[in-house]
Amino acid sequence: MKMIVLKSAAAVTVSILIAILLLFGVSLKASQLLDLQTTYIASKDILPRTKISESDLIEISVPAGYLLDYSVNDKTQIIGKYTDIQGKIPAGSVFYKSMLYDEKSLPDYPSAQLKEGQSAYTLETDLARMGGLIVPGQRVDIYASITDRDGTAVTGILEENVRVISVKDHKGLDLDDPESTGIPYLAVLAVRSADLVYLSSAEESGTIRLFSSSRTYDVSAEAQIAADSPVVAYLMKKESAV
Repeated sequence: MKMIVLKSAAAVTVSILIAILLLFGVSLKASQLLDLQTTYIASKDILPRTKISESDLIEISVPAGYLLDYSVNDKTQIIGKYTDIQGKIPAGSVFYKSMLYDEKSLPDYPSAQLKEGQSAYTLETDLARMGGLIVPGQRVDIYASITDRDGTAVTGILEENVRVISVKDHKGLDLDDPESTGIPYLAVLAVRSADLVYLSSAEESGTIRLFSSSRTYDVSAEAQIAADSPVVAYLMKKESAV
């Protein structure tokens, strides 16, 4: 009788093992058929203009067919990106390319780099008018050359210690963008809002060029009008006569 019980217990154990192996086999086969892929979904609502961190991601496995060509499945291409300035990523959503922005590609990036009392001034430029290699974050001096009505040339510094926000090509792409032509066309500068009238007048009446300098700039006093410059004196007199 004892032997029969032991045999029955052994049979049950074998049956359980067989069942487990069958289930594992079915599960493995299903995984192979589904071709499960690793991707990431938002762990919570990610608000507009938010820098995405690892805590915002949940790793999941889904059938490859569920993932679309424009979904982003590599977390290194998600972390550190920003959400759109007008839209949020809802909790549980996969990450799509159209949802993710580099900080510099945000539509409001230039204005986000401005300090109080500053405006973004866009200057059409080229290699000849840039006075050397100029890159975002660099400080430059703005020089103007104006021809007066009587033919007299007025030349000098207009604004100094001006911060460069970005340099773009004719397609509006930053020069470090892989699809950029690499040829500067527009420079976006952080200037004092009060000086926009002089910059616009100088650009209308003559030529503006940017020059980098080896001198040390005072970062606490950027974008300063060159009050003792003949160009500034000329423009101030011109504006007061209007």
